[in-house]
Amino acid sequence: MGNPLKNPPVYFTLAQVRFNALLKLAEYLPSIQDAMRKTGYPDFVVRKAVVLQITVQDGQAMPIPATQESFFFGNADKTHCFVLNTEALTLQSTAYGTFENFSAVLLKGLALVDQVVQLDFTERVGLRYLDHVASKENDALANYLAPEVLGLSSQLGGSPRHSFSETFNELGDVKLMSRVLIQDGGLSFPPDLQPDGMLVNPRFQTCIGHHALVDTDGSIEGRKPFSIDTVRQQLDAIHDVVRVAFRSTVTEHAFKVWDK
Repeated sequence: MGNPLKNPPVYFTLAQVRFNALLKLAEYLPSIQDAMRKTGYPDFVVRKAVVLQITVQDGQAMPIPATQESFFFGNADKTHCFVLNTEALTLQSTAYGTFENFSAVLLKGLALVDQVVQLDFTERVGLRYLDHVASKENDALANYLAPEVLGLSSQLGGSPRHSFSETFNELGDVKLMSRVLIQDGGLSFPPDLQPDGMLVNPRFQTCIGHHALVDTDGSIEGRKPFSIDTVRQQLDAIHDVVRVAFRSTVTEHAFKVWDK
């Protein structure tokens, strides 16, 4: 375990394990909720969302709207939250800490669910980080980011407002999506991610100005017999790739600033 940065740029982290469908999840929910409560996640909320399910009719794919329930189990500080639905368990955090501790929390929650429902297999394991990269006063954002993600703003002249970079790579079993959005304004979230009532670290809430949102998303897909050890190994493999990707996106100067 390496020494964490004194002022790390990560403000939201998500890890997810997709597994076999649990159509009778509602029947198991009281036991899962009680186990989560005893583990330190007493804040329970049910949310419904409309999703599109693809079915085939007369040989054509047809999207059909359906209602999906998700069950949220949060800690009292609103910094960590498990999200459970019929096909996945997700851990969201606004107080990441270290990968070792974060992954241990996810695996503990996954083990609690397995004890109640007895999972059969996993389909996908994912790990995603959102980092807020902003320059200090009298410094330039270009000193914090690799030239490959800076775009053409410096060559076009004028005042830069928006630049977007996206890279998709497959490294062994790991699929990596790396996005960098450079823009003006305050802290933001991608359209497909929301904090869901969680409290973001106050030092990020006052950040307004020219900055980069670095969105690093790694995953391993493929059906595996359910095993906590297998999920742990997949998380480790994804983290190794994500760590290299992030270090390739930002500069050593950035790391020195974040460690002051």
